[in-house]
Amino acid sequence: MPIKASQRWWVALAVVAGLAIIATGWWRVDQRIRAERRDSEGLRQVQAVLEEFRRGLPQQYAPGLMLEEVGFEGQNLVMTIRSLNRRAKADDPAIAQVAQAEKALMLPLCDQPDVLYLLARGVVITRRFVDAEDRRFFEISLTSADCAR
Repeated sequence: MPIKASQRWWVALAVVAGLAIIATGWWRVDQRIRAERRDSEGLRQVQAVLEEFRRGLPQQYAPGLMLEEVGFEGQNLVMTIRSLNRRAKADDPAIAQVAQAEKALMLPLCDQPDVLYLLARGVVITRRFVDAEDRRFFEISLTSADCAR
């Protein structure tokens, strides 16, 4: 039995709709694969930067201070710097001055491409100063806003 003209129209419409659904599915899979590749490449680059920061650790940071470890805590790249001689005190007035000076020392990091790469991806770079018992003196952070000046 031959197909009527009106039936041909519906068959053609069904074929076109089916092809559109298949093409959309392929497009979505392609987009997902591309996003996974970008994420994977970004993760490899972040890991490479982290390994560069970890190279040679532990190492002397300054007299009486040791840069012990670098690692991620959420979106923060935390550099732990330990005082070898001093102990953290709750009301040490000199700490605020040291923290302010340390913030100024962090600003040249804005000239490093690896640091800018991390900051552009929402990473906050933090230096955490602790004593021998892991009591915190202070933390100083560098954000993309600090480097935007």
